[in-house]
Amino acid sequence: MAETIKHHDRISVLKNALSEGLYEKDEALRLALLTAIAGESIFFLGAPGCAKSMLARRVVQAFKADGAGSVQYFETLLNQFSTPEDVFGNISLKALNGEGESGKEEYRRLTENMLPEADIAFLDEIWKASPAILNTLLTIINERKFHNGSKVQDVPLKALLAASNELPAKDRGLEALYDRFIIRLPIGFIQNEDSFFDMVEGSSSEFELSDEIKKLQISNEDLKNWKTQIDAVQLSEESRAVISAIRKELTVQNETLSEEEKAAGESFAIGDRRWKKIVRILKTSAFLNDRTEVDLMDCQLIEYCIWSTGKQQKKVRQIVETCIQQNGLDCDTAIDDINDRIEEFTAKVEKDWFETVTESATDKIITIDNQECYECIRRGTSETWYITVGKGKHNLSNTYHDVYDSNKTYDTSDSFKKTDDQISCHHIFRVKKNSATTHFEQKKFSDIAQETSQKNFDKAYYKPIVDEIHTEIKALKDKKEADAVPFKANLFANQDYNKSLTAKLDEAIRQLQDAEITLAKQHNRYFNAELNTDFSEGDVILKDGTAFSSEEIKNLTEEQKKNVIAVVCIADDKTFAIGISEKKLAWNALKEYALHYGDALPKDYAANWSVPDKAQLYAIWKNRDKLNTSLTALGIQGGLLTPQEYWSASENGEAAAFYQLFDENGLQDHTTKDHEYAVRTIREWNKI
Repeated sequence: MAETIKHHDRISVLKNALSEGLYEKDEALRLALLTAIAGESIFFLGAPGCAKSMLARRVVQAFKADGAGSVQYFETLLNQFSTPEDVFGNISLKALNGEGESGKEEYRRLTENMLPEADIAFLDEIWKASPAILNTLLTIINERKFHNGSKVQDVPLKALLAASNELPAKDRGLEALYDRFIIRLPIGFIQNEDSFFDMVEGSSSEFELSDEIKKLQISNEDLKNWKTQIDAVQLSEESRAVISAIRKELTVQNETLSEEEKAAGESFAIGDRRWKKIVRILKTSAFLNDRTEVDLMDCQLIEYCIWSTGKQQKKVRQIVETCIQQNGLDCDTAIDDINDRIEEFTAKVEKDWFETVTESATDKIITIDNQECYECIRRGTSETWYITVGKGKHNLSNTYHDVYDSNKTYDTSDSFKKTDDQISCHHIFRVKKNSATTHFEQKKFSDIAQETSQKNFDKAYYKPIVDEIHTEIKALKDKKEADAVPFKANLFANQDYNKSLTAKLDEAIRQLQDAEITLAKQHNRYFNAELNTDFSEGDVILKDGTAFSSEEIKNLTEEQKKNVIAVVCIADDKTFAIGISEKKLAWNALKEYALHYGDALPKDYAANWSVPDKAQLYAIWKNRDKLNTSLTALGIQGGLLTPQEYWSASENGEAAAFYQLFDENGLQDHTTKDHEYAVRTIREWNKI
């Protein structure tokens, strides 16, 4: 089973099983498991009682021993009184007395069940240990070797997990050992109340994997094979860019530090050896996610690898997130072209739907003494005086107007006469003027013209831009979803980084959505959704479907008149429009003529033309006055329905035919085909 299942699925199932009963420790567990498979070391920073040792014991169960043995696990709590014997084993007294295999006196430790023979080790409160212990640990981590007397002993250590409630103290020579812990993670107590009570009330029995899950445990043979495959994993161009960006940013951060901060050890110091091990962590993540290339989500793991102090730990999330965001999923969009088209659309709206209205200069009027007054220039001077617009309050017995001098002080009341800009009131004055102004006003249309024009305008200018915006947004969302599949599947990275990875896509989508809002604002300037759009007899319809009321026909341009294809002849439950073209045809040519009447018209308006039947002819005749008026206004001579005009129709296809002669006495029917008929076609015209 373990040989056939994908790495991702195998590790996922194993990780989920190991996390049972571990509350709010998923991040710690997945990073510890990743570190162990990569053959590196991890450091947990947290107070006692945070389940750090439980995490280590769970990681042990991810592995299985060769043969019938078990995975060797070593755990100890260090303090200032701990001795090397507590970690590496007691000194062999027999060997000291020469009773060993060599028969010579030698200094040798008994390492059975101690760290030098462990597969997984957990050292709690590591920084409290003595230099003798820490120096030996450095050799074990670096070389996986233990110098036991005169012999060098291979150490099978897969991973060292260490913990402390503090960071290593300065000036104790701990920097080299601290540097060997590639992943560093703060770990805390349970925060969620439900999880807390689940933990305190949960079973205290020893955790053990089921037999089915044990089949997925990782063997030494697996690790050996994986090592070669992990080495073959490549860095993608994106991941290289992110690593380069992070290195540059760390340099910038160091340059901004004060001398005191530098002295306190706040400089980021990531050496080449550490970067090599960081990259191995990234490659291991990619491999276990069934990829042959490191992707952007793997790069999130760098966050756990580049901090040394508490202050740095608070900075690295922003540094890594920003660098991933800047080098994240990119895209090309048509946003610039769309914005240009929106500008063109705006200009088209101004041109087609608005007109410049100039308001002439107006008299300048201000309020003085609670009275509206003309602001004037007194003739013969440059002084500004003021005359009340209406009857002044200082002389209530007649219609005199009040006059105020240039200091806005009441001067007198007198008779008033205003001619254009000149006022005669005790003196002669010229009224000052407000400047003439211009502004845009929407052109006025009938409802039917407004509705059909805006629909036609939308189709030609608005909808193509909206459709392109929607197409672009959909493409970006599809790309985001597709590209996010491997990111979401990542077993080890923090999924919160998905937002950073897709930030450029999200920004592109937002720009397109903003463009749509801008476009909609222009659209709303002319679009009216509440219109009474029923046709009336005499309304005309142009080739593009635009309609104008019979009252608006006189305002059509010559070009618009040339494009009129029909005039509304019946307007009730069904609207029929009659074509303005007339043709004289034999009966057997009528059907073909009606069929192809609209061939020269745009597709939307070419269909459903037919010769009117008897009932329709009668309705058309009743509305002849309005129709004649409309066609005459269009410049079509002779009117529409004269007493001598002949029409043709078929009620039953080719089987029966009649033509009708309209005269002042009414309607006369004839049923013969040996006539030449004067024909106009009609069509049912639904609301446009």
